[in-house]
Amino acid sequence: MKHLVLLTVLVSTLFSWQGASAQTPALRGIYVNDFDVIFPSTQKQDSLLQYAKDSSFNYLALYDLHTLNFGSSTTVSALASFIRKARDQYGIQHIGAVGESYSFFANRIVPYNNGRTNVNEKINVFNVEFEFWIQTSVTTGGYYCTQYLQAANCGCDTAGAFKFYADLLRKVDSLANLQNCLSETYVGWFNQGQGQQIVNNVDRILLHAYRIDPTSVFGYSKTRLGFVGSTSKVARVAPIFSNEAEFMGPWLQSNAQIAAWNRYLADFNADNSSWKSKISLEGFQWFNYGLMPKPVAPVAGGTISQPTITANGSTTFCSGGSVVLMASSGTTYAWSNGATTQSITVTTSGNYSCAVTTSGTSLTSNATTVTVNSLPFAGISIGSASSNGVPLTANTAAGSGTISSLQWFKNGIAIAGATSAALLATSDGSYLVTVFNSNGCSSSSSAVNIVVPTAQPTCTITTPTGLSTTSITSTSAVFSWSSLPACDSLLFRVRIEGSNTYIYISLAYNGQTSFVLSNLQPNKRYSWRMRTKCGGTTSSYSDRLYFNTPAASASTSRMEEPVVSVRTLVEGLVAYPNPAREHFSLRIIADEVSEAILQLTDLSGRIVMQEKVQLLEGENIHRIDLQGLTNGLYLASVLYPDEVLTTRVNVIQ
Repeated sequence: MKHLVLLTVLVSTLFSWQGASAQTPALRGIYVNDFDVIFPSTQKQDSLLQYAKDSSFNYLALYDLHTLNFGSSTTVSALASFIRKARDQYGIQHIGAVGESYSFFANRIVPYNNGRTNVNEKINVFNVEFEFWIQTSVTTGGYYCTQYLQAANCGCDTAGAFKFYADLLRKVDSLANLQNCLSETYVGWFNQGQGQQIVNNVDRILLHAYRIDPTSVFGYSKTRLGFVGSTSKVARVAPIFSNEAEFMGPWLQSNAQIAAWNRYLADFNADNSSWKSKISLEGFQWFNYGLMPKPVAPVAGGTISQPTITANGSTTFCSGGSVVLMASSGTTYAWSNGATTQSITVTTSGNYSCAVTTSGTSLTSNATTVTVNSLPFAGISIGSASSNGVPLTANTAAGSGTISSLQWFKNGIAIAGATSAALLATSDGSYLVTVFNSNGCSSSSSAVNIVVPTAQPTCTITTPTGLSTTSITSTSAVFSWSSLPACDSLLFRVRIEGSNTYIYISLAYNGQTSFVLSNLQPNKRYSWRMRTKCGGTTSSYSDRLYFNTPAASASTSRMEEPVVSVRTLVEGLVAYPNPAREHFSLRIIADEVSEAILQLTDLSGRIVMQEKVQLLEGENIHRIDLQGLTNGLYLASVLYPDEVLTTRVNVIQ
């Protein structure tokens, strides 16, 4: 429903109601786009109202009311005058305000209505439009995500968007009831559970039925009708037809608008679905006024030629480029993208037309198609460096068309013959790759600075063996191992059994086969293991050894202690936030790569959640969803094969 455009006037007289074979429905509505452009002009207001009367519309749903200055008595009086005139002189029964936030209705529409003593000046339909089913709008960075969902602590996805939408419907419905108004919503795609919630929180549903002609509009919306008809409450429904170019716009050039409703009603009546008894078809809605074909007034003294569009260059170009489209001369201009100037600068693909008004008559040009070809993508993967060079690989995607060629550069200069995806950088420098596609578009990767390493001494990672623990005192012990190949360093992990305290030791390797660990605690059982390290690569850990420190210090021979890097971590299982509402996270520090089971139980021992997880060495964060759980204390546990860690979580929904 966001395909809003300015008024487009087409030569047609096809919108009469003559020849309508079906009964005229109670609701005959149309969305009025760009009402903020129509509102300041009495001539445009009268043109809109006369069109609605001639076409037998009795409901106007007004967009862009949020742009009006409701704090101005002049603006409010002018709006009241328009609504009163629509009802008193043109037979419009219903005026709807279209909005996407509770504050719009509560802070603008309600105060406006409360300030009117004449009921014919009041807005009597609150129309909620919030497209929760459109991924690009609700995901991170999308309009609804940044505008509403994040502020309401709702997830930036379709589930979070529907949660926000359902709450919005409830609040607006309550507000409408207090105002003696009808609550209404436009909705496109939803599942059965969502449909049932919608029915229970709104008076009327406007159901998206966008097709290219009426033959399939009922079948297109039948499944969703079944969803809203699956509750005990009768759902009041009206299909929405679209006159956009990709839907019924072309069909309307040779058909009356009522034919769409007649076919929809006939197909509905012919259907024998069980849910029909729970559906009340109230009429129909058209989207939108600006694109509806309208009769053209005669021109005194001759005819007006159809306007044309000229381009200042090619209408096919690469992303990042542009073309200027200019309409032939007139008094006013209304482009299909909403612009109102004679010329526009176009940077995106689409069909562009312009309604040009001359001597009070408007005609629309043929559409000019602009094609913007996507740029290719170029990235660089860097392989393992050696003294022979650094392998580089171009990661490419065509964007549009196909990839036609690529070229490597070093320090801004093309490398002769370097036109394949793989390149071995044999010298230091700044490297990038440029890729070209078959549409003549190109893009370059970010530059990467490459340093080719010199030959390094041999370094071998080997899992240590032959471990033993000797010379154990109450505060120290000697760790020993079998001779190892050359490596950079040795890594030790020491733990007091039964506690969550670990000691991590990094020891430069110079051929030694033992070292002394001091500052141990008396009368404790310890475990330790070790591994080797070369650069950023480590071996797997050795088998674990255990030893006990005596209760009191004993005199023993001591070895010279090496210089080591020691860090002590207090590990364990931490739940946060705690208390928790909708979810909490478990922070788990694992001393090695391992499988474990996450388990959530209530205080009676009943398991309410369980899943197997793969833990990485170090910090692991796992999010636990609490939806459906009652308030109270729960035990969150991590189950290893030989150990269980547990913490309490207080759930407050």
